[in-house]
Amino acid sequence: MKPMYPQILAWLAGKTGTPDHAAHRLWRKALRDATAECAVIESPEYWQSAVGHLRASFPSISPAAAVSSGPAASTNLAARDRWQMA
Repeated sequence: MKPMYPQILAWLAGKTGTPDHAAHRLWRKALRDATAECAVIESPEYWQSAVGHLRASFPSISPAAAVSSGPAASTNLAARDRWQMA
């Protein structure tokens, strides 16, 4: 069985220049930290905690930058720029 990784893992790794093996190691550490914090494994709170720990382990990306610089944000900015030019 192949281990499960969140889709955001590859994006964060690419954004920070972190190699895949290091990003996978950070994800496994985030899962351990979430396991220590949460009473119910694989609950919504568990996954939220794990992703929170993962994002915190990539210090060069602030939460605001991660939200505002995603692919959808750049598409919205391009649409806004076209609208302003018209």
